[in-house]
Amino acid sequence: MRSDTARDWSQQDARLTRLGWRDRVLLAPMSGVTDRPFRDHIRSLGQGQVVTEMIASEAAIREIKDSRKLNQAIDDEPGIIVQLAGTEPALIAEAARMMEARGAHTIDLNFGCPARKVVHKASGSAVMRDEALCGAIFDAVRAAIEVPLTVKMRLGWDDDSFNAPKLAALAERAGLDGITVHGRTRCQFYKGQADWRRVGAVVEATTLPVLVNGDICSREDADRALAQSGAAGVMIGRGAQDRPWLIDQTVDHLAGRRPRKAPDAATRSAQLCALIDRMLSYHGTAHGLRQVRKHVSSALLGIDKAAAYRKAANTTDDPAQMIAVIHAFFIEAGAVEGDGITAPDTPALTIAA
Repeated sequence: MRSDTARDWSQQDARLTRLGWRDRVLLAPMSGVTDRPFRDHIRSLGQGQVVTEMIASEAAIREIKDSRKLNQAIDDEPGIIVQLAGTEPALIAEAARMMEARGAHTIDLNFGCPARKVVHKASGSAVMRDEALCGAIFDAVRAAIEVPLTVKMRLGWDDDSFNAPKLAALAERAGLDGITVHGRTRCQFYKGQADWRRVGAVVEATTLPVLVNGDICSREDADRALAQSGAAGVMIGRGAQDRPWLIDQTVDHLAGRRPRKAPDAATRSAQLCALIDRMLSYHGTAHGLRQVRKHVSSALLGIDKAAAYRKAANTTDDPAQMIAVIHAFFIEAGAVEGDGITAPDTPALTIAA
């Protein structure tokens, strides 16, 4: 579907609002990334909707291992979209009922995760290979809950099984409310480029709102993805991990408002330190430091010695030392960018290139 024939979803605000998609920009669910502290961090930066990490349905019901904390994380999180994965329709339906009772605004089904450990259990994108099972999951979960129900999937298993349009039509017949499509097959993982035009075939196969996902790392990418797919909105993953403010900027951009400028070095430093504080408070010091390292790596970029700063920040077990390295990095980054940023009361650091 081309941009000149795309539906004007901005005029169907009530339908998108019911899904939690009013802003037309969502943070993608990313295992190990979009935990409760990071979701709260994104909210603190402005607009846009967030989705939980993928939660395995059977583990959620039994509340085993890490799923207990994943379950409890949504209890005081208004408007949250909860993503569930699994292969047993009855178990997914029961997990959906539990999450609805905990206050989930929308339930999202994961038919898109390409990870080997997930696919090995016939879950995630492997479910797309069994269209009868997809239909059974749609029917069971739709019958079990009253809140909106969506599904996130890929284009298909591989280039020879492009069945996302067929599954979209199946989802609509089963009474689902929306669809997200990552513009790659499972076998591509994250290689190559997301094919937004092929997502357009999914848009044409259904009257449900569709979000386009994959390789959306700027406002210009969002424009191109929407123009090529005809989708209702965008879901941003790794681009928002690298630049968390991109979600808020893209919401304003799609709404025709002037987006706020990207934060300067001093602001990025303060934002990253605030995220670290959230992580440590939520996960505890030891686990929190491990969890936040991926975010530190995404943030400490753009100067000649960035790799040395990343290594220094991510190899310490002392939060104060990590913060000191981060401040030192952004002082240097600010000098490169022409922003004045002064050092806090921390020891001077020598970072070897």
